[in-house]
Amino acid sequence: MKITSLSYIQRKNHIFRNIVLVLILLILISILVTAIISVYVAWKLSHPERSSIPDFSANIVPKYSDVSFKDKNGEITLKGWYFDVIGSNKTLILAHGYGSNRLPYDENTLHLIKSFLDEGYNVLTFDFRNSGESEGDMTTVGLLEKNDLLGAVEFAKKKGAERIVLLGFSMGASTSILAAAECEDVDAVIADSPFANLNSYLNENINVWSGLPSVPFNKTVLLAISIITGLDLDEASPQKVVHQISPRPLLLIHSKDDKKIPVQNSYMIYEASDKAHTVFWETSGADHVRSYKVYPDEYIRRAIDFLNEMDITEEETEETENE
Repeated sequence: MKITSLSYIQRKNHIFRNIVLVLILLILISILVTAIISVYVAWKLSHPERSSIPDFSANIVPKYSDVSFKDKNGEITLKGWYFDVIGSNKTLILAHGYGSNRLPYDENTLHLIKSFLDEGYNVLTFDFRNSGESEGDMTTVGLLEKNDLLGAVEFAKKKGAERIVLLGFSMGASTSILAAAECEDVDAVIADSPFANLNSYLNENINVWSGLPSVPFNKTVLLAISIITGLDLDEASPQKVVHQISPRPLLLIHSKDDKKIPVQNSYMIYEASDKAHTVFWETSGADHVRSYKVYPDEYIRRAIDFLNEMDITEEETEETENE
C-alpha cells in the first residue's frame, strides 16, 4: 500500500494530538493527585493526634488542683493544673506548642514549674483546644488558641492574680504575643521560639511539618489549610502586633540552630517591638524549643532575672508617680 504525503501528514497530526491529549491527561491527574494529597495533609496538620499527659512519680509533683475553664468566647472547655502559692497574687501561665500539652517537657516541666513557684508565682498550665484533655477537634496554630489563652488569663484573674506573665513555647509563644497585644491584664511575656507571621512562615516552611517537597506542596497545602479552617492565617502575626505590648516587657528566646522555626522569626519580632522593653536571648546548639533542655539552669536564671527586673522597674515607676 502506497502512503501518500497527505496520509502521512494526517497520521503525524493524529499522533501529535494523541501526545497532547496524554500530556493534558497527565497534567490533570497530577493536579488532582496534588489536590488530594494537599487536602489530606492539611487535614492532618489541623487535626494532629493528641499527645497524652505523661505518667510521673507522684512524689516529685508540687501540690496542684485539676482545673477547667472556658475559652474567651465560652465555646471550648479547657483542662489544666493550677499550682497555688499561698498568699501570692502573681501567676505565670504556660502555653505549650503545636501537638504538645500542658507538660511541654514531660516530667522535666515540673522542674520549670517549681522554679517559678519558688519565686512566689502561682502557675497555671493547661491544654490548648484539641490538645491533651481539652475539648475541641481542630488546631489553628494560634488563631483560635489566642482565645484559649485569654480564657486562661480570665481564670487567673478570678483566682486573685494581679500580675500575670505568659510563658509560651513555639505556637504558644506566638499565641502569647497575640494575647498580650490584645489584653492589658498581661504584664509580661516570655516567648520561646515564636513564628513572626503564620501565613509567611507556613508558606516557606510547611514542608518541615508535612514531610512533602516544598514545591508545589507548600502553597497547595497552605491553601487547603485556609479552606479547611476558614480562617485568615495572616491574622496570626506577632510581628504586626508586638508593638502593642509596650511598655510591658518581652523576653524572646530562640536558638540559631532551630530547624523548625528559623531564628529570623524572632529577629523580625524584635525589630518590630519596642526595643527599650524587649530582651532577646539567642542560644545555640539547641533545636526547636530545646534551649531549656540544653541550658536548664541559665534558662531559669534568665527568666527569673527578667521578671525581677520587671518588678524593679514597676517599683521605680510607682515611686516616680508618687513624688
